[in-house]
Amino acid sequence: MSGLLTLGRAAAPIASGSRAFSVSAVSCKVKGEKAKKAVSGMRKKQGTGFGAKGKGAARGPAALIKAGGLNLRTTLAKDAPDLTDLVQLYPEALIPLNVGTAATLPRTTYEHLKTFGLGKRIASEFAHGGLPTSVIRQATLDLVGTLNAAKGSSSKETRLLLTGPRGAGKSMLMLQAVAYALEAGWIVLYVPQASKWLDSSTQYEYNEADKSFHQTEVSQQLLTKLGAVNKAELAKVTLPEAVKIGSQTLAAGSKLADLVALGAKEDALAVPALAATVDVLSKQTEVPVLLAVDEMHALFRTSEYRAPDYTRLEPYNLSASSLVLDLLTGRKAFGAGAVLGALSGSNTDWPVSDTLLHGLGQPTAHPVHPYTKHDEVHLANAQSGIKTVEVPLGMSGKEAAAMFEVWTRKGWATNPADDIFLGGLNAASGNPGEMARGWLQSHQAYVQI
Repeated sequence: MSGLLTLGRAAAPIASGSRAFSVSAVSCKVKGEKAKKAVSGMRKKQGTGFGAKGKGAARGPAALIKAGGLNLRTTLAKDAPDLTDLVQLYPEALIPLNVGTAATLPRTTYEHLKTFGLGKRIASEFAHGGLPTSVIRQATLDLVGTLNAAKGSSSKETRLLLTGPRGAGKSMLMLQAVAYALEAGWIVLYVPQASKWLDSSTQYEYNEADKSFHQTEVSQQLLTKLGAVNKAELAKVTLPEAVKIGSQTLAAGSKLADLVALGAKEDALAVPALAATVDVLSKQTEVPVLLAVDEMHALFRTSEYRAPDYTRLEPYNLSASSLVLDLLTGRKAFGAGAVLGALSGSNTDWPVSDTLLHGLGQPTAHPVHPYTKHDEVHLANAQSGIKTVEVPLGMSGKEAAAMFEVWTRKGWATNPADDIFLGGLNAASGNPGEMARGWLQSHQAYVQI
């Protein structure tokens, strides 16, 4: 049976007339001069934020249109809101004082995240309405605390899988953990959509020596992004021994960045270079490493790739996904760091398999009985000691109020009335995804009236 960690507590249903907590933007702020001074130091870092008012903020989706090669402003255009007064999501901002506070991503961190790529929903949310913003939750602090404790030990000890109901905020929570690791000086590899590795949209070829199918294109993309985002950290790691990749040999003492660059440049060397990179990271403990993979459940069901006889391949038959599975199950491990995955229900083409849920000890979508057929490898991988981290169903009242403040300031909910906020909170039991859906519907009705 896998371990179980619980992040925070789900919000209890609140009566629509309750005023147990404040819902306005002003009243949600921490009171007292001492608290204000503690928070004010986290608002900005010179030279690394998005800058002064109006700078670096994208306009709303209807602000500009293109015609005849020109950018024309529409009559419905609105300037993006100024959110530079919000806390920035640096490691020192992740403290109990800031739970239930909206925070923007530092500019450099946001650029790194865009290099890795963002999930479709989060990318759209961050692109519109000004600075990329999320809410610091108790779940955020709990997960960051777990990662912080893991930075000095093997990743075999910290293999986590975020679980929870759809809309609970698993993908955003993972994004916050990745942002923390980037700012804390970790080597980070973030995969926002693991299903893209398995939908037969990229190149693959059989390798007789490995008895597996090489994902050359995926491996090269991973190395390119790894090198672009982690230049300074990779330069700190040296090869403990000579590494031969194809016809080229890197001497002992060479920088890991050189090995990554070699695989990123030469597609024929990408697969062995990625494997060698993981091997080097398994032997060093100077810099912690975080591998974060959203839609991790896609690696526990049959892929869309085909063998020559047209049978469909399993993820453990493909080089890149097999390497990630080795790290998630502990067959391989970073010398220091963690592996973090998340289940996702947003992509209905890749539902979570009953085999994975059964192996994790989670409720399954369909009844499982002794005669249920499971892929033995997938079941063994699921039962390898992965710790499930249950993301709470709902936000607390303070966390939800911060989310509603962001929505009203960005103009996604133009009716800031308390009954709209409380109605969405109660109807969704604090579930972030469902609250957003309710507020959007209320906004559309408000506009039509």
